[in-house]
Amino acid sequence: MLLDRKRINKWAKVMAVVLVVVFGLSFVALGVGSGVNLNWSDLWNSIGSKSQSGPNTPEQNIKAFAVILQTDPTNEAALLGMASAYRQLQQPAKQAEYLEKLAAVKTTDADIRLQLATIYMSPEARDYQAAVRVLNEATSIDPSNAEAFLQLGSALRGAGDTKAAVLAWNRYLELAPDGTMAETVKQQLALLTTPPTSVGSTPTTSGGPTTTAPVSPSTTSP
Repeated sequence: MLLDRKRINKWAKVMAVVLVVVFGLSFVALGVGSGVNLNWSDLWNSIGSKSQSGPNTPEQNIKAFAVILQTDPTNEAALLGMASAYRQLQQPAKQAEYLEKLAAVKTTDADIRLQLATIYMSPEARDYQAAVRVLNEATSIDPSNAEAFLQLGSALRGAGDTKAAVLAWNRYLELAPDGTMAETVKQQLALLTTPPTSVGSTPTTSGGPTTTAPVSPSTTSP
């Protein structure tokens, strides 16, 4: 029994080290901070003053966090750690998988959804519908979050819903009229709201209506 207790205590200390190291990096790497509250004092106390353990590899961290999630599937720290580890391994699909699980737990955290949107709108994914979904959640959670509306406009345009994109971008300008992307958004709005020039119109003259031949598209090499 004494041996078992020693093993358990050693395992607890190792897990605490993993949590401290990984999550210290995760808050910076993921851009998710306000929605995940960890008791750092308790974590450090559980390590012990004589612990000399160093940081683990992403693969080792994944195994360690998987053990936690087997008994506590909604453990916020472990879910964030998994997402961070997969980010280090450059596996955005798996990173998004665990951020989605974390978002289901942190129902009032807009930052997690913004991070998910960044993954979904990346050149590798281009899943604009998924981005629109999480960004709609973000704007519902925080209606004054200008960044959420900025990204939502981009996601909606990528999904082909230009009318909704205009609304989202206009809301961004209302919230951040002097924002760093304000001028770029105004330019995009001008492009989306300018009526296209009609081709093949039939102007009327004193001699009666005349027909203008449509402009033939120029032939260019692909």
